[in-house]
Amino acid sequence: MNLTLLKALVKKGESETLEFKQSTSSLSGAMRTVCAFLNSELGGKVLFGVTDRGVITGQEVTDKTLKELAVEFAKLEPSAREHIKIEHIKVNDKNQVIVLNVSSGKNAPYTYDARPYVRQQSTTTVMRKDEYIYLHNLNNPAQWESLTNDMKIDDLDHKRIREVIDIAVGDKKLPIAAKRESIPWILEKLRLIVDGKLTNAAKVLFAKNESKAFWQSYLQLGRFSGTTKIGSMHDIKEVRGNAFDLFDKAIDFLHWSLPVAAYIPQDSPKRVETPTIPYKVLREAVCNALIHRDYSHRGSSVQIAIYSDRVEISNFGALPKGISLKDLAKQHRSILRNPLIADTFFLSGNVEKWGRGTLDMIEECKQASNPLPIYEEQGDNFSVTFPLKEPLRTTISSYEPVDKDGMIPHLSKRQEKILRILSEGELSRTKLMKTMATRIAPRTMQAELAKLEEFGLIELVGEGRSAVWHVVNNRA
Repeated sequence: MNLTLLKALVKKGESETLEFKQSTSSLSGAMRTVCAFLNSELGGKVLFGVTDRGVITGQEVTDKTLKELAVEFAKLEPSAREHIKIEHIKVNDKNQVIVLNVSSGKNAPYTYDARPYVRQQSTTTVMRKDEYIYLHNLNNPAQWESLTNDMKIDDLDHKRIREVIDIAVGDKKLPIAAKRESIPWILEKLRLIVDGKLTNAAKVLFAKNESKAFWQSYLQLGRFSGTTKIGSMHDIKEVRGNAFDLFDKAIDFLHWSLPVAAYIPQDSPKRVETPTIPYKVLREAVCNALIHRDYSHRGSSVQIAIYSDRVEISNFGALPKGISLKDLAKQHRSILRNPLIADTFFLSGNVEKWGRGTLDMIEECKQASNPLPIYEEQGDNFSVTFPLKEPLRTTISSYEPVDKDGMIPHLSKRQEKILRILSEGELSRTKLMKTMATRIAPRTMQAELAKLEEFGLIELVGEGRSAVWHVVNNRA
């Protein structure tokens, strides 16, 4: 900034983002305003050498002046030095205006001399206790999930809640009596209600409609033909919903996009599948991304990218303090960013043991003779990469089945399973029935095949006993 720009700025007068101080003799008052700017979303500027009436006088700046500033900066907690930039604007041969450019702090609430401050129009005041607590919780990822919101219990997916309880009872994590309890009782048992209000964790886990979910409750899915996003054919989708919906969509995407080697042994009627990456590894990685991400950051998401040579799963949220990348390859403490969300996933059976997820992924990859996972941290992002033993085909097609009219049909879990099996190779109805994990009556199987044929997803080739079903629009 030069003197001309300074004059134009001063002409606007003091405001929510601008404070005048005649000299650093008013340093204490100026630092309270600096603290307020750090706690705001806009930041601001403090000018030393400008009177309350907007007269630019400047002041003499010495080494002592700069040392005094440094002493006062040290009274800001947490440390905010990286958010304060100092400029010196020459007014005349003797005097300068000192400009403190203060950006909004990342770790609000900030205090100066052990007290927090806020800016209200052109006035700096002490922050109220309730504001301090709210701001602390909002910017502390470990507390964000415990904040309450205005969502109602009817806005939650009651069927999904019941499914979690049924699984927990079946795994003996909850008593059988829990199945007879009301939804409000269950939510209180899971600590998802505070003072009669739903927590953010409840909204993340069970929001019924996309419009009711948090903006950051979404998933980015990408399939790329090459080894980078640049210059590759790609199929990219965004999915919104609660955490359990996102988990299901992520697993479907990975299962559908990654090839599976399969065969039926002569001595067994069951189909043996060898996925490119073990299913247990994929489930663990997706689950970790969802329960360890920093939901307090509104612009974040979980991202899953499949390249020709690897799969990357990433989320916003660095490793917690006390855990390093090296620790992930050995037994380590489990430090949960979102304990409420994590506990509910544990009850649902998607998490088995705390602190062993990364070790289990390593062990599963070893047993499958796959390359070991690579854990990385870049800024506030954490990712796990699974290198592939062999490159994938370069053809890209949507992972979601599309019917003959170009619409995405609603398939049952059984229909999805049938479609997934047939995508690996054509089969007769009899052999297809033998590959299913659960027994299906011939009439039921025929009805399912007829429905998929009606959608235009599969067709029957041949006649009599030699007739086989195969997928019309096979995947990449």
